[in-house]
Amino acid sequence: MKKPLLIAALAALFSLPLQAADPAPLSQGEVRKVDAAAQKITLRHGPIASIGMPPMTMVFEVEPGSLLEGVEAGDKVRFQARQEGNRYIVTELQVVEQ
Repeated sequence: MKKPLLIAALAALFSLPLQAADPAPLSQGEVRKVDAAAQKITLRHGPIASIGMPPMTMVFEVEPGSLLEGVEAGDKVRFQARQEGNRYIVTELQVVEQ
């Protein structure tokens, strides 16, 4: 009698949709330099919560694709970055209209 009840409870538990984790908020920064050939960007940025980084200016790699299209030095941006070992990679980049 207890076994069918346990099976029913487990079935109900596993049928619930999984809650996705909230994505980390986008960080803010200013483009200092764009090197499209090397797929790198230099940003002066505020804190990056997703990787626990304080404000600073540094060079980031950029995921392959078109993230750097139309991005120029001086642009204000919002971005997402991830850390892979000692590499920091921009995965999302949005120019903020001024």
